Amino acid sequence: MAGYRLRAFRDGDEVTEELAAAEWSLVADAADGTVAGWAWLRSWTEDDGVHLFLTQGHVRAADRRRGLGGLLLDASEAAAVRLARQRRLGGTVMLGGNADDGQDDRAALLTGRGYTRVLTMVWMRRDASPVPPRGLPEGVAVRPATVDDAGALWRLAQRAWAGRPFVRLPPEDRLRDWLHRSDRSSFLVATAGERIVGFVAVQGDEVEDVAVDPDFQRRGLASALLTRALVDLGGPARLRTEGHDPAGARTLYEQLGFRVVSRHHRYRKPLR
Repeated sequence: MAGYRLRAFRDGDEVTEELAAAEWSLVADAADGTVAGWAWLRSWTEDDGVHLFLTQGHVRAADRRRGLGGLLLDASEAAAVRLARQRRLGGTVMLGGNADDGQDDRAALLTGRGYTRVLTMVWMRRDASPVPPRGLPEGVAVRPATVDDAGALWRLAQRAWAGRPFVRLPPEDRLRDWLHRSDRSSFLVATAGERIVGFVAVQGDEVEDVAVDPDFQRRGLASALLTRALVDLGGPARLRTEGHDPAGARTLYEQLGFRVVSRHHRYRKPLR
């Protein structure tokens, strides 16, 4: 496109950390040599076998509505095709893109290029108002997590998320490393005898995860864990969850005073 020069990222560019760490990236310079926009790709295989190339881009306000966003998206898609061929990826391979509420130009660009919205994640917050603890199911106790719990917690998460699309659970060694580095006093596990049947993890003011073994769901264990975590936190809290509420998590959070403050949409289309 006249007026823009596309080039590879280089050290010294004043752009995001994601761009510097991406599998592929591209920077668009304006005629005056300043950075007008950029795009990057990263990819992963989700637990259902879908391989996703996520493309993300940015165009500064002064250069919008000039076709640069489309140019960067085209380059990202072409790069994803090349990478898929080089890696000889089989099965289902998809392109993905994100747009938050208010990013109407980005959403319109994606839908105009054949992407369909498939998932909405929501950020939720609650104030510091008191929350009464809820009772644990009979026979269940709560204690802080230990590093040695990593394997059991990983297997529990696999069971809790089994069959859900758009999920990629971290490997067990990453969970173990996370536990090693975390404040484990705010990472609570629920046990029934020697068996771990649920957990809630909090970092700072963020509830990072709540999970319950399928055998113990619908007994009030998630609400009991979460209210204990909120009491221990003693202040405002935030979390992220699926907007379409497939497992009832968002409903539970709303019952405990959380409210949606922003929405993050994922779009997809098959890789051509």
